[in-house]
Amino acid sequence: MAKPYQIVSLNGKKVNQMKLRRLVLAGLILSLATSCVPVKKMIYLQSEKDITEKVFKYQKEEYKLQVNDILDIQIRSMNEEANKLFSIQGSQGQQAMQVGVQGGGDLYYMTGFTVNANGAIELPYIGEVSIIGKTLEEAKTIIDEQVARLFKTYYLQVKLGGIRFATLGEFNRSGKQVILQNQATIYEAIAAAGDLGPLAKRDEIRLIRQYPEGTKIHTINLLDQSIIGSPYYFIQPNDVLYAEPLPQKAYGFGVTGAQTITTLVSALSSSLALYLTIISLGQ
Repeated sequence: MAKPYQIVSLNGKKVNQMKLRRLVLAGLILSLATSCVPVKKMIYLQSEKDITEKVFKYQKEEYKLQVNDILDIQIRSMNEEANKLFSIQGSQGQQAMQVGVQGGGDLYYMTGFTVNANGAIELPYIGEVSIIGKTLEEAKTIIDEQVARLFKTYYLQVKLGGIRFATLGEFNRSGKQVILQNQATIYEAIAAAGDLGPLAKRDEIRLIRQYPEGTKIHTINLLDQSIIGSPYYFIQPNDVLYAEPLPQKAYGFGVTGAQTITTLVSALSSSLALYLTIISLGQ
């Protein structure tokens, strides 16, 4: 029978049983320590001290219209016939709109005005109106000047037909998203995508944003409260959010301690069987 600390032969090499036990135990402890996702890596809006009463000042960038943006333009006058030109009217038009939306379509894609490749929208009886690179207020002023040529008294509303963005990576529901609001925070965007998965790297979210001069990539820490006062707190149309996975995803153990322990028990059983086989070979 082998002694507790005797030297055994393993593939032609002499191995001390005590050292072998320590290596196996150290490996299991290391796996347990590195495979669980710490709670601190999952909590949004953290702060070193309680600042619940602090007021954050926004650094909101005024959005400038780009190609493929969709505008919701409402024009109302005393002339009912003219009003029909700027909206879907009649039972057939309304039915087509309802079917499209219920089938997962985009409401404003069907009813709004899209900025074309020339940077313009095309309005009935007015023609193309260039609004590329303009803010919503500037675009409304330009459209107002054109509508005033047709009507003396009218009501004009110009707003974004929702905010379209994309989510990639460790989101529970990645893909193209639409929020039917004029503005939305990054947390509303994450909620629209079903929140981030437990293995998402929340402190290094990549925000890919389009600018008139080109595309820029920003890194965002969702765990830090200071994001509220950053220029990236509000998302913009055509933003892309990419969430990288934590290293724990590659380990394959589990997210919680219970999951990890279950996996480690299985690994320990296999390791113990291997250990006993090595001991028997040394006898």
